[in-house]
Amino acid sequence: MSTAATRCRAKALDSAESWLREALSTVPTPAGESSRDLVRQALKMQGPARVPYSFVQPLQSDFFELTELERRLNPINDLALGEAYTDAWQVKHEVAKGLFDQIVGHPLKNLEALADYQFPSANTLVDLEVLRPFVCDARSAGKYVVAADPVLGFERLRSLMGAESMLLAPRRESEKFHDLQQTLVELTVESIELVSQMEDVDSFMTWQDFGMQSGLMMRLEEFREHYKPGLAKAVRAAHEKGLDFILHCCGSIRELIPEFVEIGVDVLQLDQARLIGHEILRKEFGGEICFWNSVDTVWSSQENPTEEQIRAEVHAMLQAFADLPGGFMARHYPQPQDIGLSSRFHEISRKAFVRTEVLR
Repeated sequence: MSTAATRCRAKALDSAESWLREALSTVPTPAGESSRDLVRQALKMQGPARVPYSFVQPLQSDFFELTELERRLNPINDLALGEAYTDAWQVKHEVAKGLFDQIVGHPLKNLEALADYQFPSANTLVDLEVLRPFVCDARSAGKYVVAADPVLGFERLRSLMGAESMLLAPRRESEKFHDLQQTLVELTVESIELVSQMEDVDSFMTWQDFGMQSGLMMRLEEFREHYKPGLAKAVRAAHEKGLDFILHCCGSIRELIPEFVEIGVDVLQLDQARLIGHEILRKEFGGEICFWNSVDTVWSSQENPTEEQIRAEVHAMLQAFADLPGGFMARHYPQPQDIGLSSRFHEISRKAFVRTEVLR
């Protein structure tokens, strides 16, 4: 390992020692099986002995998520509130409270700038030298290792262009928009290739929010024309490298789930499953794709549910998939402070999962 990588690892261990200790600690599993075994059985519908889970406060998880590790390696965390910085994509941000900083400058708001724009290389986006030792530690601990997509397709378009320009470009500047998309897809494929060089990584996860609370951000036909082909290419690239493909997507996206199933997405991670309905997810898509669902973040953060309501919601989530040999995994939203979720909520929901189903 290089001197720079050694310093970076040392910094992470120093600043996030508690997080790493929890993230690498084992959780109860049946005799002879690891957390990784349970996750793989769940997403392949092979009847895991219990539902795999990822809980926070305290951190107890069958997964080791590299996106959480990378946040702790990110020097931006050291900046003061309101301080400006430019990321590797030339997008200008101002530090805000919580996880998501405010974007104040979009380098490709006008696609005429695309001709002179310099994309980051995949090697700068995926630092194998830094990540590999942690991945090895996670595999030794029996975890299912989830690598993070550094490109993020749809979300990257939004940050590069701004939401309005992104939504109008397919009609107004279709050729340049297509060129930009293709470059992002190729960077994604290159990133998957790099991730696959860490032999202990199990999956590649992307975060792309195509939905709003009321429906899709675009017509279904537009998704199929402009976004589905690139997403399908990324799924194929992951599968060719032996990686599972995990997609997070927020909003009311019922119309998109058949599209995700068709292109081979292995796991759909939903933070707002109540928008669609647990029974609908099971009836229409159960057995075709594995769901890794949080207790609905909008409901739990805005409705202030009672203990009884939280327990009932957990029961409903689990009961919907109880007749299947897998296809469901439990999750807590990993940045609860950003949406105002209390430690009380996490304690109640975690115990409800444990008592109802998870450690049966």
